[in-house]
Amino acid sequence: MMKRILNCRASDFQMGVTGERLREAIIASEGRVIMAEIAVNAPPLFAEVTNAELLCAFGADLLLLKGINFQQPALNGGDKRFGADPFSQVKFLTGRLTGVNFEVLPAEALPHPGAFLPAHLNAMRHADFFCLTGYDKPGVTAGRMRQTIAQLREQTDKPILAAKFYISGLAAPDEYASYIDAGADGAIFPAPGGCRGASQEKVSQIVQAVQTRGGLAITTLSSSQEGADCDTVREIGLASKRCGSDMHNFGDAGVAGMADPQALNALSIAIRGRRHTWVRMAASMSR
Repeated sequence: MMKRILNCRASDFQMGVTGERLREAIIASEGRVIMAEIAVNAPPLFAEVTNAELLCAFGADLLLLKGINFQQPALNGGDKRFGADPFSQVKFLTGRLTGVNFEVLPAEALPHPGAFLPAHLNAMRHADFFCLTGYDKPGVTAGRMRQTIAQLREQTDKPILAAKFYISGLAAPDEYASYIDAGADGAIFPAPGGCRGASQEKVSQIVQAVQTRGGLAITTLSSSQEGADCDTVREIGLASKRCGSDMHNFGDAGVAGMADPQALNALSIAIRGRRHTWVRMAASMSR
């Protein structure tokens, strides 16, 4: 069994992770885990370090790489000395559990350089976990999401997260729960106040539905709200924790292709205090 994420260090994150082990480690952390997204094509905020390194310095536990062109994978500001692809470079530089995102598209829209395809999976099979994201586009239905989740599950035992977004707001709780039934280990959905109509009551119902199926309930601050002021981020983070969220996700549109690092730090202190925040920030890669 993997230790809870709060107690994991770089050496723990080097171990192979299955969906079951990651679920246990996150659930044991009692709603105090933060995942941060990195837009790999965005230039780094500061040329001296990658955005991934910066967010880890401010307290991120897991990293999710988004916007990868799987036909020509590259990390803006990266360095081939640290690895041949974005995942390898970020993993080497941060030591954190690092996943890659595939976009879910209808079959008629394929091939696409950022979509889930067997060839793209093979190129990133060494990632720690995978996320399947479906936006509100024609043909990107809940059924298509479940179909893609099942296809990916047949090819890996690594953790799979599923995110489906709608312009209208939240979907019904059963839809997010159905992604767990299809083979996902966790479902990502807007935090309270994270989209139009996302009340704490509605988000709580989604959390309960996902957890009842044995999945991780992951609330997200995205849609550019990851660039909000620290007080707003704290309020949303605490509301998510009141709903029973297992993990807090930060989108990539706050500043320079990532969350505002100060807002991420404010969220971390709010949901888990200085002790766990500062230990995560300070822990050596040699541990």
